[in-house]
Amino acid sequence: MSYEHILTEVQGRVGIITMNRPDKLNAMNRLMDYEIRQQIATWNDDDSIGAIVWTGAGDRGFCSGADIGGFEARVQGQAVDNAVPPPTESWINMIKTAKPVIAAINGVSIGEGLTRTLPCDVRVASDTARLSFRFLRVGLTPEVASTHYAVYLIGLGRTLELMLTGELVPADEAFRIGLVNHVYPADELMDRAVKLAAEIADNPIWNLGQVKHLVHQDYLEHDIDKVLADESKIFAESQGREAHAEALLAFREKRAPNFH
Repeated sequence: MSYEHILTEVQGRVGIITMNRPDKLNAMNRLMDYEIRQQIATWNDDDSIGAIVWTGAGDRGFCSGADIGGFEARVQGQAVDNAVPPPTESWINMIKTAKPVIAAINGVSIGEGLTRTLPCDVRVASDTARLSFRFLRVGLTPEVASTHYAVYLIGLGRTLELMLTGELVPADEAFRIGLVNHVYPADELMDRAVKLAAEIADNPIWNLGQVKHLVHQDYLEHDIDKVLADESKIFAESQGREAHAEALLAFREKRAPNFH
């Protein structure tokens, strides 16, 4: 499929989406959002893809937030571009049900450019990345359920401080507080992100999806008996699936399992 604002690539079982508006630091507009969603949906239906890496073009910006031009048009009462269909589901629900998504943050990650990464399965950053919940600085407030996800990632106090100040957080501090999982040298970021994605993608697709489902379903659940019941149900189902049989056979044959 041909796109205007993103680039796509496949390396082994890993699909790579690159936001491609480097002159605007990959600011998010309605068309780019639509194209990202379309490609994720395409790879969700493709058994040859096991995980997705999402990054930005250029050295300076992962995503500088929402395209301010769209905000200005909305404030001035101009019509929304109806040539681009509106999303049929929230970004949160799409990521929760997608193949595992790694956000490879290669530069500034500001506002929407940060909040969209929070529900992703893994966040990695280059050592030159800078992250900020900069909504108040432009007279807005946080969105994309960031007031929920950030608290569970970095705690209530740090979330409030970062959101109330709009502070730019360097990559090493983002790692220290748990906002990103790993920090890599800028020239190694994509290789390391793809390697991590490949390790994930090597696992059975059904099982990957069930892990995501269980975590998102139960990480706020305080009834441990319910959590145990949910896990036991999926565990029992996994025992009857082909992937488990292959793992047992590989163990007997002293080789790595081949799930694909």
